[in-house]
Amino acid sequence: MKSNLDVSVVIPTRARPILLERAIRSALEQTCTNLEVIVVLDGDDGVTCDAVYKIPDPRIRLVALEQSVGGAEARNVGALLARGRYIALLDDDDEWMPTKLEKQLAMADACTAEAFVVATQYFYRIVGEKDEIWPGHLPAKSEPLSEFLFSSRGGFQTSTYLCPRELFLRVPFTKGLKKHQDWDWFLQIASLTNFELLVVREPLSIYWVPLRERTSVSGKLDWRFSHDWAKSRLSLMTRAAFSSFLVKICVRSAAIQKEGVAGLVQLLRELIFVGRPTPFLLGEFAASLLLPEDLRCRLRYGVIHLRRHFFWR
Repeated sequence: MKSNLDVSVVIPTRARPILLERAIRSALEQTCTNLEVIVVLDGDDGVTCDAVYKIPDPRIRLVALEQSVGGAEARNVGALLARGRYIALLDDDDEWMPTKLEKQLAMADACTAEAFVVATQYFYRIVGEKDEIWPGHLPAKSEPLSEFLFSSRGGFQTSTYLCPRELFLRVPFTKGLKKHQDWDWFLQIASLTNFELLVVREPLSIYWVPLRERTSVSGKLDWRFSHDWAKSRLSLMTRAAFSSFLVKICVRSAAIQKEGVAGLVQLLRELIFVGRPTPFLLGEFAASLLLPEDLRCRLRYGVIHLRRHFFWR
């Protein structure tokens, strides 16, 4: 499919018309104007259809699916219909700074690798709080990307990714995966021969931390699903990365779900014998079991405020 478009912006959505409108407008207001915005409506949703049709811009393409296929497959549908040289992913509750695509395109067009992703730093935004810039650190040359992905304040968010359309079609999102879709995709991409991760060292996207009253797929706890997913992707991550994922995702979720002794022993056994835990991770494992969730949240926010005071002044 030949086209002169630079970028196809793919936005999967359902039942969030107000947030979606903000996301679409942030894409249309890019300094790079040679683009299309493909909104993939994941199932019957007349309200969202009406909201999209009210935005008067011919660069918008609405794809309304008759039945819900999930966010992963909705992105794949958008990529199949894309006409741009590059695919840029945008979640419907996020937004972009005006120069995001322009700066990513400059880096992408200068890259000679066949397999690459251009990511940017982003603002981690909580209503009523000062923005944080994530990732808090960028991957070192010697740092495996799987370890960076699951490190403290590491990894990139879905709405920061731009990659060649051919690469996205070669490695699509895993259909039917209900959680960890972006991590799953990134691990597969990063495992390709001669893969390059390019980073614009500037926050050019805004990740709005979901409010408690807003439904968030990633916020629905199911430690066994997360555990099984990580085990299925062991070949794509280091033992240290697996340990980090177990502690930060599975153990915390298991503690909140009040998992019994058998499940916690299983996690500890795999943490030690399958993973490669650091003393800090072992301490974090113990804290997840011994400290109430609200106390750990207060301690975590206390550390964040101290970091802001001493390092971000």
